Amino acid sequence: MSLRQRLKKALALFILISFTPIAIHAQENPGKFARVLKEAPVPFDAWCFDDIAMAKIQTSVEFQEERCQLKIQNLIEKERAAHSLQIDNLQLRLTTAQEEAKNIISIKNDEIALLEKAALKRPNDYVFWWASGGFITGAATVLGIFFLVK
Repeated sequence: MSLRQRLKKALALFILISFTPIAIHAQENPGKFARVLKEAPVPFDAWCFDDIAMAKIQTSVEFQEERCQLKIQNLIEKERAAHSLQIDNLQLRLTTAQEEAKNIISIKNDEIALLEKAALKRPNDYVFWWASGGFITGAATVLGIFFLVK
């Protein structure tokens, strides 16, 4: 084996050994307890706890309701934030749709005004054309009948 590989293995082993006591010391002390029966000085069956175990039991019971309230508040805040985001998105969509509708109506009104101006510049006074067309059609019909009959 090369020197480099030996040094890597030695370094890895050294790191593992150095962190082992930290993990052992970091473990929580569970507390000591023992069962006391009726024949013992206590007149009833009971559990005897040391100070650490009793403190754990008491704090667990005392803070259980507070933990539950914190969890509920946390969940409420998450839901409120999610719904607030949805409401804001819907309001933004509504505002955008309203602006779009307003713009479309404005464009439509402008187009209508432009078409009205164009129509007013050239009035629909086609009486002369209708009279001329009627006269020509009538004359053509009379001549056609005259030549057919003769």
